[in-house]
Amino acid sequence: MNTRRMTRRDSRILALCALFCWHVGKMDPDESFNILASEAGHEYAAESGNVEYARELVRATVANVQVIDDAIDQVSQGWPVSRMPRVDLSIIRLAYAEGLVLKSAPIEVVLNEAIELSREYSSHASPKFVNGVLMGLFRKKGWSGDSAKRYNI
Repeated sequence: MNTRRMTRRDSRILALCALFCWHVGKMDPDESFNILASEAGHEYAAESGNVEYARELVRATVANVQVIDDAIDQVSQGWPVSRMPRVDLSIIRLAYAEGLVLKSAPIEVVLNEAIELSREYSSHASPKFVNGVLMGLFRKKGWSGDSAKRYNI
C-alpha cells in the first residue's frame, strides 16, 4: 500500500487525464474518470477529498465545455479550438473551469498550475501558448493580472 498522499496538483493531473480521454477517446467522462481514479488508488493513498476535487473539475469542465470553447475562440487569435493541440486544449479548459466556474483557487495559482501541466505533458511551445490564451480569458473576465507580477507569470 502506498503512503504518498494525493495533492491538489495530483488532482489536477487526474482531471486532465480524464478530460483528455473524454475528448480524444470519446469516452463517457464519468467512466474515464472512474477508471483513472481506480488506477490512481494504486499509486496514492488517495484521500476522498482530493479525488472528489478532481471529479468536480472534470464535471465542471464537461458541463461548461461549450461556454469555455466559445470564450477560448474569442481570445485565441488565429487558433480556433478545432486546431488546438488536444493536451493544450484540455489544460486550458481545466484551468478555466477551476478559476472561473468553480472559483476554487486563486487565478494566479490556476495559471501557474496550467503552465506547469503544459511543461510536463505537452510540447516545448505549450507553456507560452497556454499562458497567452489563459491570460486573455482571465483578463476578459476582469482579472487585472497585477498580482501575477509577484509570481513571475
